Amino acid sequence: MRGHDDPIAVNPGFRKPVFSRTEIREIAGAVTLLSVAMAIVLSGGLAGLYRTGPGMFILLLAISAVLIVFSFLLHELAHKFTAQKYGAWAEFRMYPGGLMLAIVMSLFGFLFAAPGAVYINGRITEEMNGRISMAGPLVNLLLATSAVAFVPFTTGILSDVAFMMAYFNAFLALFNMLPIPPLDGSKIFRWNRAPILPCSAGGSWCWHSHS
Repeated sequence: MRGHDDPIAVNPGFRKPVFSRTEIREIAGAVTLLSVAMAIVLSGGLAGLYRTGPGMFILLLAISAVLIVFSFLLHELAHKFTAQKYGAWAEFRMYPGGLMLAIVMSLFGFLFAAPGAVYINGRITEEMNGRISMAGPLVNLLLATSAVAFVPFTTGILSDVAFMMAYFNAFLALFNMLPIPPLDGSKIFRWNRAPILPCSAGGSWCWHSHS
């Protein structure tokens, strides 16, 4: 259900990115919690936090925020903007439980998260849904390639950040391309299996989520 501050349900074609205040809060919350979780992982988990001073943790938090924005967030925005291009309503919603799981897992030194997804409402054909799904992994591949090309020209911490950005984006792209629901790969695979989604046949409205 849309809040009173949300935009109209369906945009008349892509003109400019449309964000509601609700969505901005959801994005900010997801990025913040994911960044904290990643900073804890980079610190070495709960045990490493005792050895990491406040200054170093702030630095790791800043690095984590850059990595999250230039991987997870751009992945989700690619879904959103592509859906809006097709005239659909598209907004990101975070999964509080998935983000809390990320925080808990980070204390053990690794990151596992289901931070949220872009929800789409509109007349979406199978081809449109396939293209919307493909947009996220494609952006990750482009970011990974750019980061790899940037690595030879960097040293020190910049080199480490570029390497992590390449690795993280490559992982997100490959993982999301697995043909397993609800991953993007399953929707791309269905693209060549049926011309129209069952729930959008006959001109009815259809809800989709893109993680």
